Amino acid sequence: MNMKWLLLAALASCLLPAAHAADKACTRADIGNAQRSIDAVVTWPQLRKAWADYKHCDTGDIADQYTDALLRLAVAWKNGDQLAADAEKDPGYKAFVVEHLKSPAAKDDLSSIRGRLTSSCPKGHDAFCAEMAEALKSASRKEAPLNLEPLKFDSIKPAEPKPGAAK
Repeated sequence: MNMKWLLLAALASCLLPAAHAADKACTRADIGNAQRSIDAVVTWPQLRKAWADYKHCDTGDIADQYTDALLRLAVAWKNGDQLAADAEKDPGYKAFVVEHLKSPAAKDDLSSIRGRLTSSCPKGHDAFCAEMAEALKSASRKEAPLNLEPLKFDSIKPAEPKPGAAK
């Protein structure tokens, strides 16, 4: 009986740090380090490391930087097999990639990236490419909602004539 509690306590002590990491606060130092790390991204492994190190800071300006770095790599589409392998191994990383590719900042590059996924999919990663292409297809269909609220003219005043202007 004591051995069961000991094992349970050991297991809990291993799981608590992982749960705590998900709720980790993004400090000022983290923001600066994240910015430098993301700015230096030129390969898929560097992007994954920047994400792993600073995913707790993935909001606001940092999120925009992640999107820019991801777009640089996705448009160039070098070593796409590395992205596919990493995303297939880690669902959290895959969700990060999809979320940032669906960002409004990525809309101008979506068709180009979708084309690379369909025409230059790395060998053995057809399911990944198809899933990503479908995600991008649905993202490109999302349009900003139209504002169909009627115009209100009662608050518009006629322009005052300028002094000395002909009547």
